Amino acid sequence: MGGGSGEGEMVAGKVTEFIRVGDEVLRPATANSESMRQLLAYLEECGFQGAPQVVGSEPDGAVRLTWIEGWVPDEAEAWKLDAEALESVGLLLREYHDTVRGFAPTAGFEEGPQAVAEGDIVCHGDIAPRNTVFGDGRAVAFIDWDGIWIAPAIWDLGHALWQFAPICGDDDPWLQNWPAPPDRSTRITALVRGYRPAPSEAQQLSEMICEVIAGCHSSMARKSGSGIPAFIRLEREGTLDVLSRQLQAAQQLRPLIQEAVFAGCLDQG
Repeated sequence: MGGGSGEGEMVAGKVTEFIRVGDEVLRPATANSESMRQLLAYLEECGFQGAPQVVGSEPDGAVRLTWIEGWVPDEAEAWKLDAEALESVGLLLREYHDTVRGFAPTAGFEEGPQAVAEGDIVCHGDIAPRNTVFGDGRAVAFIDWDGIWIAPAIWDLGHALWQFAPICGDDDPWLQNWPAPPDRSTRITALVRGYRPAPSEAQQLSEMICEVIAGCHSSMARKSGSGIPAFIRLEREGTLDVLSRQLQAAQQLRPLIQEAVFAGCLDQG
């Protein structure tokens, strides 16, 4: 992806549109913008390189960030991620979680708790292939930090496993362009091997994945019901039904998930 110039290029994300101008990205103002700005500034100060850097803020609350070069797979391309790439996702997520512990923004959040309680962190909130930049076959950065919120760290890990495995039925729309059904066990094991969860976290992961999907369903339904256009569109496209089916798949796949998680923990040596 080469740098642009001029007035800017509007880029449509799954929910949020943003504007790219050259090597910068303008993220529109949201309820999370100030907390996101504080978080990204903190990560830069700590030397964490797996996130965009803050360039500045606009009077309306929009935030200007650096553009990160690399390959960002969409849902149709996630099958191209091999075990090494998935392990690197786990490594990068662990590095982020280790860096962010102790950070407490002074601004609020759109959803969830408004202060960091003991045992919680500021989670990215949407770790997925579409929000991960890869370079030379490895995850180098996470993008789209608008959905940050406060939760246990394994919420982020559960979300990542859901999205990267992916946790769904073999007839799910996610897989329509995959050359074959995913080897979920291998993919889960690789990501967990990179993250290195504590035994207490590993035991909770299959249930956490179900909680993540159910929570995303509830959040989307609530936002659609409150009249937010992006979520009304997603509901009309059948996303709530897809999430319901993915939750059923996650419940059915719990034994496979748990076995793969424990294999990833054993692989740590």
